[in-house]
Amino acid sequence: MKESIYELGKKAQLGDEISLIKIIDNKRALIKKYSFGDEDCYQYIIEKLIKGIKNYKF
Repeated sequence: MKESIYELGKKAQLGDEISLIKIIDNKRALIKKYSFGDEDCYQYIIEKLIKGIKNYKF
């Protein structure tokens, strides 16, 4: 069964690293598109995504 982003986000917020990786993998194409081929920008977007998930009110 495929989990929704919401379910993965709740699990990631509680410390489930696998869920966090699944979210990043799910959004990888979008992250690559907006990093414009810049590796530093790519890492920055992933860092912000992780911080956003940790701080989001589910």
